[in-house]
Amino acid sequence: MVAGSNVTGAATQPPARAFGLANLLILVAAGLWFLSWGYTEMAGADMWWHVAAGRELVQTRTLWMVDDWSFTAHGKDWLNHEWLADLLYYAWVSAWGVQTLVYWKWLLLLATFSMLLLALTRSSGSPLAALGCSALAMANAAPFLDVRPHLYTLLGFSLLLLLRLQRQTSTWLLALVFLAWANLHGGVFFGLMALGILLFPWREPSIAGIRGAALVGLVCVLACLLNPSGYKLFLYPLAYAFDAASPFRTIGEWLSPFEPGGITSPLFFYLVWLSLLAPAYLLPAVRRNLDVPWEGMLLTALTLAMALTSRRFIPLFGISLAVMLAPLLALCLRQLRIERFSPALALLALLAGLFRVLPYPIQAAPAFHYLVAEYSFPVDMLDFMAANRIEGKVYSLWNWGGYIHWRTDGALKVYVDGRADTIFDDQIYLDYVAVLGSRPGWLELVEASGADYVLWPHSRGNGQEKLRELLVTGCWRPVYSDAVS
Repeated sequence: MVAGSNVTGAATQPPARAFGLANLLILVAAGLWFLSWGYTEMAGADMWWHVAAGRELVQTRTLWMVDDWSFTAHGKDWLNHEWLADLLYYAWVSAWGVQTLVYWKWLLLLATFSMLLLALTRSSGSPLAALGCSALAMANAAPFLDVRPHLYTLLGFSLLLLLRLQRQTSTWLLALVFLAWANLHGGVFFGLMALGILLFPWREPSIAGIRGAALVGLVCVLACLLNPSGYKLFLYPLAYAFDAASPFRTIGEWLSPFEPGGITSPLFFYLVWLSLLAPAYLLPAVRRNLDVPWEGMLLTALTLAMALTSRRFIPLFGISLAVMLAPLLALCLRQLRIERFSPALALLALLAGLFRVLPYPIQAAPAFHYLVAEYSFPVDMLDFMAANRIEGKVYSLWNWGGYIHWRTDGALKVYVDGRADTIFDDQIYLDYVAVLGSRPGWLELVEASGADYVLWPHSRGNGQEKLRELLVTGCWRPVYSDAVS
């Protein structure tokens, strides 16, 4: 009977080699799928000024920065809470060239979502369910995955899940994570909220457990204070969140996903409804097989509230939702006995991932040109201005400010740029919006600004109309024009 039982048990479990092969195929498939969603095209200005800020840090040899790039806030203290990210950008560009930043982006995304995959595999017990949920999370985040430091917050969140989801981790390791995070991106404030949820002893609440969690959290908060801005690192996101009157909250990327304009994720509007599956964990049939994933449910509730307020938080919601859904999906796969087909399904996922990646370029130059929409920036214009040593004050498109900084290193000073309220006041931004929309009096605002030059695109912000009205005054004359500007 003993021998017979062993034979039966062996027959119902796939061989260890099959499990190893399936997991390997899942890992490779995940990498291909993650890479395929790393081709978001976005003409954002932030990447350019972050690289330029890294150069500025090296040149000035101080972490306490002042504005040297604008003529409206020149000499003003600049709250640059992403200084470490800027230094890493500049070091990377100095070593391998600006076009290779696409490799930085892909490596960061692969690391981020691979860590999420591992965390979900551990929490659900199913690599197949982890693959499905992590792929869904990245597909949801894809429209927002541009080359900018906010990717470090996604990386930090996934690392936090890997370190703390259903496991214990050294307090000092967590403190090191938050020390780095606090100097890479302001999203560390969210990281501390997520840490509180992950630290709380949900399954065995006790005074000792809560006290221990509070102590770990306090150490991590103190680690975050080790940054050039100190406690202001916490005040800035709080002021931004609660100042409903701030005009900077009308910037497209910070609008609610239900408002028109800005970046959005079509998948988000479907995933929102999946959050309603949370009560399924309270069903007796599910409770007999699964523990309630309190962390995933609370993180989903928190990030959903954030995402409904501002679309920039949609990627965090997708990651949190994956944490909540993975155990439930794993249970479904087990009940339907689908996991016995893991090697075949993993192979299909790998082939599908390969099919998705094939149309995209891997070489740095063409990928960079496409991903950052380099063709939409005034490349030829800046070449002309550099060749003719044109310097001074320029009234330019918001999105072009960072590119001008990178190309001219302060020789051309702009009216406003993507650093937003870390450097500029409300009125400067409101006047810019009036000029952008060609509202009545826009020309007087440009002339009152003291700008020597106007640099504007042909196809955006009523470019052709602006050109005609500037020339009609007789106070402005054309200097140069190209296909873009």
